[in-house]
Amino acid sequence: MNEGNAVMQPASEPARPRIWALGGGKGGVGKSFISASMGVALAKAGKRVVVVDLDLGGANLHTSLGIRGSKFTLSDYLGGKVVDINQVAEETGIERLRIISGAGDSLSIANIQYFQKTKLLRNLPKLDADYVILDLGAGTSFNTLDFFIEADHGLVSVTPDPGSVENTYRFLKCVLIRRLRDVPKQARESVQQLMSQRRGEGGKAGSLADFVDEMARRKPRVGEVLRRELGGMRLHIIVNQVVEPADTELGRSMQMVCSRYFGTHISYLGFLHHDKMVLKALQQRRAFFSSFPQSRLAIHIDTMVASLMAEDEVDQAEAAAES
Repeated sequence: MNEGNAVMQPASEPARPRIWALGGGKGGVGKSFISASMGVALAKAGKRVVVVDLDLGGANLHTSLGIRGSKFTLSDYLGGKVVDINQVAEETGIERLRIISGAGDSLSIANIQYFQKTKLLRNLPKLDADYVILDLGAGTSFNTLDFFIEADHGLVSVTPDPGSVENTYRFLKCVLIRRLRDVPKQARESVQQLMSQRRGEGGKAGSLADFVDEMARRKPRVGEVLRRELGGMRLHIIVNQVVEPADTELGRSMQMVCSRYFGTHISYLGFLHHDKMVLKALQQRRAFFSSFPQSRLAIHIDTMVASLMAEDEVDQAEAAAES
């Protein structure tokens, strides 16, 4: 072909980063530590990573990376001071790892407005990275749930104490119910009708699995939509701060309970031992994973990250084959 007549092919758009979100129903379960450590592990594996502090109103992700402060914060982007989200992603001192910090943000950011949330949801996939990790706040606010739901992988950190376990079940239930708002309008109306009927009859709410089964009996097509929507989420449990050997089985137990009551698969990604060196690293303002890469804790985090990366590679290969 004559070069002068060659047709210019449009440049392909860069691949969207894979997004992982760390959530949970209770504070103090190690979400920021796990977010930071997974970010370091991915960067060490050669991936370009941005960790985002979305613990709105209580940001502390920077401390897990040994960072004292940042030139820009999330507020600068949400408030319009910075236009491009990539500009607020700052270097951490660890190669290939950047952070969007919330350090020093005012308490008003804890209740961001709807348009600010949609702005973030729309632009997080535009970050110049291979992976984006969202460190979410505790609880079940709609903002927290919506960021969690939009992730490719939703990771839930739970500790062995009963309060954390109870709150984790509540968090997962809220996530799955919130997910149902994404079903088509006709299916959503059917869901609302059945919910209203159950409330009107004064019966017990029952499990989410029972609700979907009843919907499938009444309206099979709607039931299939609900099962497909709920089954499409990649949810994972991480048991953190394990001390007793029996604590390592908590994840398996929770996995079985979730399957029975929610009717969907939630994987047990693994457990992390309690390690007093985590506190020491925080006090010395050092990233634990970088300071103690051969520790049992770091090795377990590496294993979890490798497992998630393998799933992502399968997804990307399947998407490439379909295109």
